[in-house]
Amino acid sequence: MARRTQREANEAYRGYDRSGNYERMGGYGRYENDGRQGNRKRKKKKNSNLLYMFVVSFLGIVIVSLCVILLFKVQKIEIKGNDYCTSKEIKEMVQNDKYSVNALYILAKYMTGKGEVLPCFDSVRVTLRAPWHVKVEVKEKAIVGYLADGKENVYFDKDGLVVYISSEVLKGLVRVEGLPVKNKKLYQQMESSDADIFEEILETTQELKKYEITPKKLVCKDGNIYLHINNVRVSLGNTVSAEKIAQIPPIMEKLGRKKGILHMENYSDSRETITFEKKKASKEKEKDAEKEN
Repeated sequence: MARRTQREANEAYRGYDRSGNYERMGGYGRYENDGRQGNRKRKKKKNSNLLYMFVVSFLGIVIVSLCVILLFKVQKIEIKGNDYCTSKEIKEMVQNDKYSVNALYILAKYMTGKGEVLPCFDSVRVTLRAPWHVKVEVKEKAIVGYLADGKENVYFDKDGLVVYISSEVLKGLVRVEGLPVKNKKLYQQMESSDADIFEEILETTQELKKYEITPKKLVCKDGNIYLHINNVRVSLGNTVSAEKIAQIPPIMEKLGRKKGILHMENYSDSRETITFEKKKASKEKEKDAEKEN
């Protein structure tokens, strides 16, 4: 076989080089195309998973929302602890906005301290006895006395706040007379031109309630305070203390049915002066008594 010339050898080498490069280029292209197709498939699968998760989450939220709306819809409100405030007022207080048809919403309001509390309450506690059953426990401010205002009675607490107005006469409370006051509207603080005597009257009503003394009335006259208990008028003067009020029950027990004035104006820790001024019988009664004798 004749030996190839240098030119033929060079041509054969270049042809081999071109052929090898072509094959190598063709193989790399196929690999790149396969990689792109794999990325597209993974991306498509990932998007499908995200869509599935979104649909499932959305349906879950819808189901939970429907359960909250339907299951926790308020069907019953139970009221405990109210004496003078009506159940209707308390229900209106609890359901004071359009969202308060939901028991969870009401519970959340009062647990976070954002629920409405009327001035006549010291505290309001809300719990759920069932998803649709709301229990409201209230603690009313204690009434210490009342004023007659026309046909209605104005009831107030120890601070002089009007907490209840009604034509009804509540038992066990003292009626205050002779004290001119302003602001006798519900949930307003009463005021008097004589602030000092007003404070003394508030103190008196608190102590009377404490010792369970219920006079027929408490009268403020000429800057002095008088209690009408049975047939006795107790003169307390212009200052009142717990010690002074504490003396009344045992003294009244000793007096029995006697009529007169019990002078306690000067009673204090340092001066225990108490006198009883017996009421004089009328002349007609004296004559009748003489005839009987």
